[in-house]
Amino acid sequence: MADASPWLAWLAAALLVAPGARHAAARPWLLAFLATLALVLLLPQLAAWLPVGRLTEAPWNVAGPLLVLTGTLSVAWMLVRRAGIGWAEMGFTWAQRTGSLRPAAVVLAAALLMNLALSRASGDMLHGVAMQSWLYQASLPGLVEESLFRGLLLALLDRAFTARRPLAGADFGYGALVVTAIFGLLHGFRLGSWLGVWPAALLYLWLRVRTGSLVMPVLGHNLWNLSLLVGHL
Repeated sequence: MADASPWLAWLAAALLVAPGARHAAARPWLLAFLATLALVLLLPQLAAWLPVGRLTEAPWNVAGPLLVLTGTLSVAWMLVRRAGIGWAEMGFTWAQRTGSLRPAAVVLAAALLMNLALSRASGDMLHGVAMQSWLYQASLPGLVEESLFRGLLLALLDRAFTARRPLAGADFGYGALVVTAIFGLLHGFRLGSWLGVWPAALLYLWLRVRTGSLVMPVLGHNLWNLSLLVGHL
């Protein structure tokens, strides 16, 4: 997760969910959503003060993502204990919705091949990739960002905004749009970022809602990042 204008993204989130505050039943979930988002935006800044600093030689500070993952799972655990939200409701389950795995795999494979082809066609080449970068992209981005955005935050907003619309075999609510918008804003405002991030975000969202689990979004997120590296070699 990039650090591009994090508090502007938080303000955008507050404005996007504000209409839901008209309904008393939605307010606790909206407050929990905004408080959680504020927490995870603060945690990477806290990582800069930790003595561990950069835990590897890779050009990624893994202390920040690990703190965000810890914060996400801690809030999720409190919600399970105190608010009656189940782990499966947040996508933390190995179970896949009946009949969802095959179409999810087909869509993911097609998206990865297209991403790889577009990366190759761009002409931007990398002069080698460090092993630490391969390991990082194969693990943390998907695990951290999917647990937070398509897991915890989406579950909170789905409690607040209960209306659903079917699309491509999945039922989407307003909360899904908010989560996707905030995910995109946090990855920057450059045109290149938008063209790369938003299609991927919609893919991860569809995988999450279609399967009811974070397994395919996490896998898809990491494979998407790896396909970018391969495509630019």
